[in-house]
Amino acid sequence: MNLNLRPDIEERLLSLASANGVSLEVFLQQVVEEKGGSATRPRLSSDEWSHQFEEWADSFPDAPPIPDEALSREDLNPDRW
Repeated sequence: MNLNLRPDIEERLLSLASANGVSLEVFLQQVVEEKGGSATRPRLSSDEWSHQFEEWADSFPDAPPIPDEALSREDLNPDRW
């Protein structure tokens, strides 16, 4: 399949693909599958969804908790105080 895109759109798509670390072809395939493939993609059961979500959440590095002092109104909205 060939797409005739305006140069500015092609440049933006190339930039998005690069930011996601994939080629333009792979990026466009992902977008098409995400937007148009939902009819053919089976829905996950709640257990499968929960399992995949927990795997995704566990993939992030551990971080120290935010101290209570950093959650004051003054710290969250410095321009209002």
